[in-house]
Amino acid sequence: MLRLLAWLVALALLAVTAVAALLFQAVGSTPLVPPPDELTAANLSRLKGILRANDPRRLRPDTTREVAIAGADLQALLDFAARGGLPGRAAVALHETGADLRYTWPLPAPLPAGRYLNARAALAADGQIESLRLGEIRLPGGLIMLALDAGLRHSTVAAEFALLKRTVSQVRLAPDALRVTYTWQPEILASARALALTPAEQDDLAAAHQRLVEVMNRVGAGRRSADLGEVLMPLLQEAGAGAATGQRAAAYRYALFVTAAQLSGKNVALLVPAIQRRPRPLTLTLHGRHDLAQHFAISAALAAWAGEPLANTIGLDKEVDDARGGSGFSFADLAADRAGTRFGELAVHRPTHLANILSGGVDALMPPIDGLPEHLMSDEFARRFGTVGSPAYQGVVAEIERRIAALALFQSP
Repeated sequence: MLRLLAWLVALALLAVTAVAALLFQAVGSTPLVPPPDELTAANLSRLKGILRANDPRRLRPDTTREVAIAGADLQALLDFAARGGLPGRAAVALHETGADLRYTWPLPAPLPAGRYLNARAALAADGQIESLRLGEIRLPGGLIMLALDAGLRHSTVAAEFALLKRTVSQVRLAPDALRVTYTWQPEILASARALALTPAEQDDLAAAHQRLVEVMNRVGAGRRSADLGEVLMPLLQEAGAGAATGQRAAAYRYALFVTAAQLSGKNVALLVPAIQRRPRPLTLTLHGRHDLAQHFAISAALAAWAGEPLANTIGLDKEVDDARGGSGFSFADLAADRAGTRFGELAVHRPTHLANILSGGVDALMPPIDGLPEHLMSDEFARRFGTVGSPAYQGVVAEIERRIAALALFQSP
């Protein structure tokens, strides 16, 4: 018996040593894929164009379609995914016979060999993995494909994986683009919904929406409009009061999400079909303007869910679009974007501080907008400010930031 135990201990030590050796070879001190460049308004505009051009929701069932995504656009999508919560970051290079895919995952805690798990895969023209290299470890592509297929078939996304295999009929990698041929099935949307939100998250979102309906109906009794703060403040207070201290930030995120959805006219029931109840009609405003309330709420939700740089970029992209043919570039809208972004960051990163502020009352969500230029079409904007980022432009942005910093809401304790 003692001899058997000794053998088992020796085998366990051997296995641990082998795993440690593999980790040492797989981990490096230098990332194979550096952090992506800062997302610009131009990048975001390109991403929106990709999604609009390839939106399949209006297709009839069983319609076959080919989607082509150029290499630069494919990389832009990968960079966006890295900012949106996908662990690690990836880079792709298309060529004559397929593509090279590189991936870097920064480890939560560095190891003696380094803190980056680097992988490089050679993909054939049909998307199959020909070879995979984890750091210094080389693995055959056929083995990896078998392991992936078996792992996905027995994972929690097995049903989604099976649907994807039935839907996609061909994948082709060429120097100019990734081309995917698929047959549209409406259940893909339900599959995407299941991947996007866990059952617990759907319950939390439904509870936040129910709370929003109750607050809006209470505030809007006998009224057609109300200041955004009249709804958002009690909504956040009730959300925070019902959550444990460690879960308050999550409760705030859901509250900001449903508020932004309401102000942008999006139906949350698309994500959670169980949601049926809608609030009574009530126009929410800031400084008496519905558009400012929209900018604030959407930027706050974006910052709470995706981070401040993304929220700022999306707000700027909207203003650039307006300058090209909409209502014109508005620094007042930009002020609402920036204030909303700061608010979303506060809700997620300093929820206890926000809870204390809410308990004492909030004087203003965003600063005064007097003197901020608005309705600037492209020619007028160019004449007065040159380009986005010019000294004249940055001067107005600095004034906006000064006004936001002066709000009691954003004062340090």
